Amino acid sequence: MHNETSLGRDDGAAMPSAASTMKIIILPVSLDKLGQNYSVVFQGKTIISKTRNPTANACRRLVALGHSGRLEVWGSGEHFARLIIRDIETAACLTVSENIAHGPRVTAYQPFIAQSFKEVA
Repeated sequence: MHNETSLGRDDGAAMPSAASTMKIIILPVSLDKLGQNYSVVFQGKTIISKTRNPTANACRRLVALGHSGRLEVWGSGEHFARLIIRDIETAACLTVSENIAHGPRVTAYQPFIAQSFKEVA
């Protein structure tokens, strides 16, 4: 009997296969006072036109589009992936945070809520 589930998953679900690996290409588009901005291309279409956090934002966009599984992050013309994300649904809940008190670190993603700011008169 052939077992479709892979070792390493506690819930018994099959791990994504290499055939189901998605690929994005991140491209530098501009540099501003806050840092480098990138666009993100997936299956030949730009899914994000400008972001400073291309991998995490791409994971959130792909999950919103109904995708799941493994993701490879490539730069244009590169011969190997810059980064491999094993599960975009997990990565979609994370972001990179950096401020004056600490350097870059991975933190829980909290969506921006415009209603939390009041207009100053």
